[in-house]
Amino acid sequence: MKFLPICIFKRKQLSRGEQVLSGVIVWFQESRWMDSKLMKKYVDYINDNLEKMGISNTPTMIVYDSFRGHLEKSVKIKFRDRGIDLAVIPGGLTSICHDVTINKPFKDNLRKEWHIWMAGGGARMTASVVDGLNVLGTESQMK
Repeated sequence: MKFLPICIFKRKQLSRGEQVLSGVIVWFQESRWMDSKLMKKYVDYINDNLEKMGISNTPTMIVYDSFRGHLEKSVKIKFRDRGIDLAVIPGGLTSICHDVTINKPFKDNLRKEWHIWMAGGGARMTASVVDGLNVLGTESQMK
């Protein structure tokens, strides 16, 4: 099972008449950043998916950069309470240690899809995220 991509948009909710494509999760946040509130929501999302997969008791580790929203005490406690270990890449080392088997191909494909979207008038708001992620196999996403 692969986790669905999460898009964070800078607003409070979808505009009237807008719909989210299947295969994408959309969250909203005023600054469009992953803050501690969304991080705690993300921990629940991870835990719910692990339970659906029947592996919630399997040792799990999440690796993040040192962005302060990832490291707030309440977020660390939420990870711990859910039995998820948190490893932090020290500041200045993200470019060296960041996952290149998932993040780079995803971002490359998302950028390509974005250019196509922009050239075509921007009609497919979230489809490019799905297309960018679909290039990856389930195996690479579960590593």
